[in-house]
Amino acid sequence: MSRPFQVTGNLPALVTPVDAEGRVLGAEVDRLVRRALADGASGVLVAGSTGEGTLLEPTQRVELVHAARTALDEARTSPSPLLACASAPTMGGLLEDVRRLGDAGADAVLVLAPSTQPLRPEELLTVHRDAAAASAVPTLAYHIPQLTGSSLTPESARELAALPNVVGMKDSSPDAERRAAFRAATRGVEGFSLLTGHAPSLRAALEAGVDGSILAIANVRQRQAVALHRAVADGDAAAAERLQAGLTRTMTAVLEAGASVPAVLKAALQLDGVLEERWCRPPLASIPPARLDRVRTALLH
Repeated sequence: MSRPFQVTGNLPALVTPVDAEGRVLGAEVDRLVRRALADGASGVLVAGSTGEGTLLEPTQRVELVHAARTALDEARTSPSPLLACASAPTMGGLLEDVRRLGDAGADAVLVLAPSTQPLRPEELLTVHRDAAAASAVPTLAYHIPQLTGSSLTPESARELAALPNVVGMKDSSPDAERRAAFRAATRGVEGFSLLTGHAPSLRAALEAGVDGSILAIANVRQRQAVALHRAVADGDAAAAERLQAGLTRTMTAVLEAGASVPAVLKAALQLDGVLEERWCRPPLASIPPARLDRVRTALLH
């Protein structure tokens, strides 16, 4: 089966900079993309769960893709794919979003199935079959059962990998055993990328043979994520253990900071001088000034 391209390496699941009115800040999107590439990212994902994609208006997801596309093109580095996450509460809305994001300049679309109702594996396959058929660019499946209540099996993952125009899956589940089963089930499918979105098990996932990662924590620890990829590839167990421990400590601190992951990461980026604002899209609350010390502590890990 011919595949347009394969997603590998480490991509950050970028936060979405917005102002106090919830408007996308294109200049800050540009800054995040360029910073990620300078720190070794293989590409970027926008409008994912870390990017508050489901809380953005459809036109804002398009605006976000435009800003990231311009930044990637102007950076003129080696080919770095732009992935954008499509989402909607209905299938019709999802298919429209898939088309819009591809037309806006995404190299591939990460598809988040409607999650109002938990879906059986065969229903998830239908979602991704229809999304791939509707898209002018390649698609990937977003597997995050801890949030959606919908889960694939290794057998359905093998069927997913055989679908035309589907080039991969991002598995953000913390279940390392199931991820290894996904890898075993899809290993023989040429051009299909299995990616992990779970930072605390990144080393285990890489050692199990995943093709890459798309991580929220890479917003603030991109170089460390890239270094862990390299350490595993080089067989440097000591470096891999040290780097994984650092990423796990930081991610744990982010999760325990008492706010949403996007809010904590935006506050961290503001404290680091990367972003000017730390606002989130409603109904997510931004970190209040009185709690910024907790974020500073998280950054020390």
